[in-house]
Amino acid sequence: MIRKSFKSSHGTVSYIERDGPIPVIFLHGLGGTGNSWIKLSQYMDSEFGLYFLDLLGHGRSEKREMEYTVSVQEDVIEEFAREKHLEEYSLMGNSYGGWIAMRFSVDRQLPSHLVLEDSAGINRTFGETDEERRRQFVKMVVKSNSMNSEYVIDNIVRNNANPVWKMKESELRGLKVKTLIIWGKDDTVIPIEHGLRLKELIPSCVFQEIDGGGHVPHVRKPEQVAGLVNSFLKS
Repeated sequence: MIRKSFKSSHGTVSYIERDGPIPVIFLHGLGGTGNSWIKLSQYMDSEFGLYFLDLLGHGRSEKREMEYTVSVQEDVIEEFAREKHLEEYSLMGNSYGGWIAMRFSVDRQLPSHLVLEDSAGINRTFGETDEERRRQFVKMVVKSNSMNSEYVIDNIVRNNANPVWKMKESELRGLKVKTLIIWGKDDTVIPIEHGLRLKELIPSCVFQEIDGGGHVPHVRKPEQVAGLVNSFLKS
């Protein structure tokens, strides 16, 4: 796997790449990095080309003082796919990354396959809670990784509270992409009830629970998650 970077219209984005003929773009959760997918990569079939992005404002990607909306992250994916000449590709997103992947699939371009893992997008965010809880959450996320910026994380949390970015039921019911939903049965960050709601809304999707998966099944149960993803992407 090789670390590379590209210049988006919003700043330089860092990513890890593994060659393969069938491209899959992976989007991590809030405060994470593309490195979180490395365990999973060991079990992904060799035919898949893997792209682990550090979302803008995260990891080794640029951290400008700007508005970090879901739409900005959508721009990055669109520009990245164009940069890599990817005409068809699949998207997999965890938590905040899943939200971006869903929003992208509705607003921009349908991926060939969509994998949502413990995805945000319909749940109540910490930006919608009281000021003290929001500040505590931001501090916790910032401390989780030394590369995190308090400005960026706080800005994302504030922007995510805007209902314009939330996934609407009508949008999800109209989603026309093959979708796999994976959820940690014991997720305490975004409880499984939200996954089951997505299952009800997204037509003909596949839903899989992961015992002991928590909020990041790809980290806790990488072999099991990779098995599900490998099979799904080949369908």
